[in-house]
Amino acid sequence: MRWTVCGLVASVMLVAAPVGARAACSDPAAVAATRAAAETTCPCATATNHGQYVKCVAGVAKAAVAAGTLPKTCKGAVVKCAARSTCGKAGFVTCCRTKGTVTKCSTKSSAAACKAPKGGTACVGVHPSCCDACTATGCASPSAAFLDTGAAW
Repeated sequence: MRWTVCGLVASVMLVAAPVGARAACSDPAAVAATRAAAETTCPCATATNHGQYVKCVAGVAKAAVAAGTLPKTCKGAVVKCAARSTCGKAGFVTCCRTKGTVTKCSTKSSAAACKAPKGGTACVGVHPSCCDACTATGCASPSAAFLDTGAAW
């Protein structure tokens, strides 16, 4: 087998590229608009199955990318907010846990399951998605805009 310079460079680039590397979303307004459209098409309040809810939101995000209203690099942000929600999970709550200066969100099976970390605080969120439920210091008010709080505990 004979390698060309271009073929060798391309092979090295493929091997050296980080797995799962992708460009970051740079259009939070498009994410918010797509999430609002998804709420119309896939209402959280009437969702009876979490997986079907996330699939519905993913379909809305895919259509928004195809329509050019959502950058492809932002599709994952829309779907992530749906995945990190209580939609279609009867009785579940968002739980904001703060320790020191770090607040993280996760979904819990009940308000009673939302417990403070050792030396920290916890509160039950008023929004169904972890993207909206928490602020840097605890739970968001009911009027809080879409806020991505990072990974779950």
